[in-house]
Amino acid sequence: MHGGAGGSNYEGTGGGPDHPGHYPHGTSAIPMPPPGHQPRQPIMQPNMAPRLRSPVSGYPHRHPMGPPMQHPPQSQPQLAPTQPQLVQPQPQLTPTQQQHQQQQQPGPSHGPHHSSRQTSGPPLQPHQQQPVLPPPQSQQAPPGHTRYYPPGPSSQVPLQHSVAQRQSASHSSHHIPHSQQTSPSVSPHISGSKRPLNRLKSKLQRRIPVFGVWLTIPSPVTARVMAVQGFDWACIDMEHTPTNPALMAEMVAAVAGSGTCAPIVRVPSHAPEWFKWALDAGAHGIIVPTVNTAEEMRDIERMCRYPPTGKRSMGAFFAPNAFGLRGPRAVNDYVEHVSNDILVIPQIESVEGAANLPSILKAGGMDAIFVGPYDLNASVRASHDMQIQDVMVHIEQSAKDSDVPLGIYASSGAAAGSRLREGYTLLVAASDIECLSSSAADNLDRARSETRHYR
Repeated sequence: MHGGAGGSNYEGTGGGPDHPGHYPHGTSAIPMPPPGHQPRQPIMQPNMAPRLRSPVSGYPHRHPMGPPMQHPPQSQPQLAPTQPQLVQPQPQLTPTQQQHQQQQQPGPSHGPHHSSRQTSGPPLQPHQQQPVLPPPQSQQAPPGHTRYYPPGPSSQVPLQHSVAQRQSASHSSHHIPHSQQTSPSVSPHISGSKRPLNRLKSKLQRRIPVFGVWLTIPSPVTARVMAVQGFDWACIDMEHTPTNPALMAEMVAAVAGSGTCAPIVRVPSHAPEWFKWALDAGAHGIIVPTVNTAEEMRDIERMCRYPPTGKRSMGAFFAPNAFGLRGPRAVNDYVEHVSNDILVIPQIESVEGAANLPSILKAGGMDAIFVGPYDLNASVRASHDMQIQDVMVHIEQSAKDSDVPLGIYASSGAAAGSRLREGYTLLVAASDIECLSSSAADNLDRARSETRHYR
């Protein structure tokens, strides 16, 4: 049984193997066409150029500038006759090798632009998780370091810094010698010498005269102005002025900021809180009024020293700055070195104190003796059996026998020079209120002296 005319794509089943379009009798790959069917022309003719197809949709598209490009006809290549091939026996493969060989075979093609993908592992079975691979070699941390990786389904993530490493680093830092630490843990002003950091105390120990100014105006502005005039020390008086602890602290900082003038505070009484406020503010020394007995002197010294020699409490957070101490060990350096250089100066200004001065000096703990001439003169006049000159000679001789520096309040620079010749080395040369009033009066007198011809 035959189909239509030659060239038909539909062939019968009665042909033999010599005709490529025929199949063995009784078999048919495509159903036979109905009677009178005309065969369709092939899609490609020898004189037609192939149309371009879209790589995405696969449909032909036209060139935007005109018809598709014409190519010269190409002859179909002639296939060589098939040569018989010898079949070599294949070795027996194990199940693992067979599975690996299946992985290397490309998958079936589904179109002209289809590219088969090869998997790098066995196909996933249902309800099977993909195994977690370790990080690539380029992401692995070098020896001795840790790195954070995103957590996987069943992986333990190393911490960036473990607790054991922090404890080990903290423990090893305590074993670094203090001399090998690079941080500025030691204040630059501590050089290891035995000379005290308190320059005023150093001068008094060498019996070098030191001149100071008495500050009675409760203002850090005037304190700063007077401190930069060249005085060795400035005493902030809290006994006869309305200076409160806050103003006192500001005045101490203003005086210490000059860099050359040492701030001294005269506390109003023997109460311990006044010592705390003055010393914690950074005072280089304390003048204590009306010291009459040796027991009072010993108690005063204990309030100015840290344990075990004294009973001063810890809280000097601003005091190191007044001595130029900086850095993380400033407070420690102040407690260990500078606190012993605080000047402790008892004031003798009564007949009782003058009479007990030998026992007061024997108790020790003072750096100088300061004489209050006005209160002492008033106390001597009230006794009716002493002369102020005799009391002053007794004080001066007792201090000389004990090798303790003497200080006194002088009303002017001329009076301070007179006391210097008498052996006093801790001298008040001026006061802020006296300088202000005398300078104002002097300038006014000079101005008025030029107006005589107007009268």
